[in-house]
Amino acid sequence: MSPSRRQHKSKAKQTPIILANWGRRFIAWFIDYLLINTMLAYFGLEGLESKLLPAILLPSLPGLDVSIWSPLSIVVFFLYWTFMEWYFGRSIGQLLLNVRLTDVNGSNPSLKASAIQSAGKSLLLPIDILVGWVYRPSRQRRQRLSNWLSNTVIVFIGTPNNTLEQDEYSKER
Repeated sequence: MSPSRRQHKSKAKQTPIILANWGRRFIAWFIDYLLINTMLAYFGLEGLESKLLPAILLPSLPGLDVSIWSPLSIVVFFLYWTFMEWYFGRSIGQLLLNVRLTDVNGSNPSLKASAIQSAGKSLLLPIDILVGWVYRPSRQRRQRLSNWLSNTVIVFIGTPNNTLEQDEYSKER
């Protein structure tokens, strides 16, 4: 190989990692939320859950027959996100919005990393996001707390209209 070819190969610019913005991530999460809850309702699984579990474990909004949280849906969400983001790199909502889960180097996440970040998203999302916004190291990479703990980021895989170059990552505006 000639010296000029070696130089060209070493100077080849790698594709930058572009961190997805919070709005795109929220819409992807909401699509998954609607999809899973629709499937749970279609198969009547939450009704079955209310027959099997004591009422104290299924708190509902006052005057409404809407549960605040459901142990079954938490488990289903956890399994859905863990498997989809580990095996495929993204869930259906993320697929529709051109985002995916990667480790901080841009590689596919491990099953353990996928499970850690899915736990925060399916069980403690408001706290997970709030800590991520407040804690500076995770804020710089647009990570929720569970993304920071699992060493993962959510990246945009399309062609962004506008990016902000910062440190080792670019950020979608």
